[in-house]
Amino acid sequence: MKIGIPKNIYAAIFALSLPEEYKENLIPLTTSMISSELEKGNCDIALIPSCDLLTHKEFKVSTKIALSFDGDLSNAKIYFKDDSNSFETVYLQGDVSSNEIILSKIIFSERFETEIEIVLDTEEFAKGKKNYILVGNSNLDDSLVSSSISFADQVAEFLDYPYTEFVLASKNEDFVKKLSSDLKGLDKKIENNITQYLQRLNFSDEINKNLLENIHAVYFELTENERTGLSELLRIPYFHGLIKEIVDINFVD
Repeated sequence: MKIGIPKNIYAAIFALSLPEEYKENLIPLTTSMISSELEKGNCDIALIPSCDLLTHKEFKVSTKIALSFDGDLSNAKIYFKDDSNSFETVYLQGDVSSNEIILSKIIFSERFETEIEIVLDTEEFAKGKKNYILVGNSNLDDSLVSSSISFADQVAEFLDYPYTEFVLASKNEDFVKKLSSDLKGLDKKIENNITQYLQRLNFSDEINKNLLENIHAVYFELTENERTGLSELLRIPYFHGLIKEIVDINFVD
């Protein structure tokens, strides 16, 4: 079974927790390409951005495994321009997915009462010079740990549920059932082994300390709470006029 995963630290923790027989078939991918690769058959199952379900309604989605956040830890972080209360333009950088593209305007409107323009930015990150949403492992820099706002926390506060950023999906429900079954008790396994996993990932002591202190608010299993939050998340674009109909998630037990 070929498993597509995004190239971020949380997906790496997920990968390290997999049974050994799955690890040789992992395919790390740029996040924006994962669903396309799954659609083409280049992987059998994948952790895909949850908002990709808006355009891939046919994907079968695990009711048990996902990647959700409800606190300071986040795959995307917000950095504001120094000495400015102006948020008219926000620059997206890093391993950007449909989630940041779709949700950014909504979150700034709802949480900061500001209508913004989103710009996909490929220039060098210049902290304090622009308003940024930085996505992925670029946030794992000691100098950035205390100077950002968790994008995931803003989404979770808006939903009043955890923010499910990635879901486990496939075109074949048998793959979903098999991997979900083999990952029973995943949260507990990660909790028991997180120190060992972080040592293998080789980030700084400051980054590891921050992760260890906050990993309790990162969830690798879906409960009813996360499933409800995911359903609510995918309704938001409809109520903001971005899609024409509410998407029903094709859950597989």
